[in-house]
Amino acid sequence: MNSGVYEILNTINSKRYVGSAVNLRKRKRNHWRMLRGNCHHSRYLQNAWNKYGENAFEFGVIEYWEPEFLISFEQWWMNMLQPEYNILPVAGSSLGMRCSEETKAKIGAASTGRKHSTKTRAKISAAKKGRKLTTEHKANISAAGLGRKNTPETRAKMSASQEGRKHPVAVRVKMSAAKKGKPWTAARRAAQEAKKPPYSKGEKQ
Repeated sequence: MNSGVYEILNTINSKRYVGSAVNLRKRKRNHWRMLRGNCHHSRYLQNAWNKYGENAFEFGVIEYWEPEFLISFEQWWMNMLQPEYNILPVAGSSLGMRCSEETKAKIGAASTGRKHSTKTRAKISAAKKGRKLTTEHKANISAAGLGRKNTPETRAKMSASQEGRKHPVAVRVKMSAAKKGKPWTAARRAAQEAKKPPYSKGEKQ
């Protein structure tokens, strides 16, 4: 297989460019041709190439994927690694594109049970160390979650994962402060009532 998601890594400062291609070998040749000619579409990558020199850069394959999955997983890796040399934080070929239900199902099936290799996990961890999300990136994440509803199965898993979990004192203080003065919703009142133990006979209600 010669299609997949790739990165162009600056070995001096660990900054990168992320993309995807049906033909990885051809894509590398095209990138190197544009960079050597000082006409690359990413001015960030071009400026870094001019500053550090060709020997400072490596072209590496992050993951091999079938062509129909490339854009989805390119975007996934861009979200994870937040590459510094990409002009836009969105996989370009996906602008205005909608996957068919069949393609969505295939992508879902391909991702089920997916586990990253030790090398890949190390790469993700290294890329995130010391990095703070910008206000714009936080807004994008928030916008992506608006209107999203979890399935009953997902909610059950989330609930099970919280059982027996205790928050540290600092977290409990923050949670308490956030709730002060906040009106109770009907759902919150119902949940509170459900926590109360039932009255036994002879007890005063």
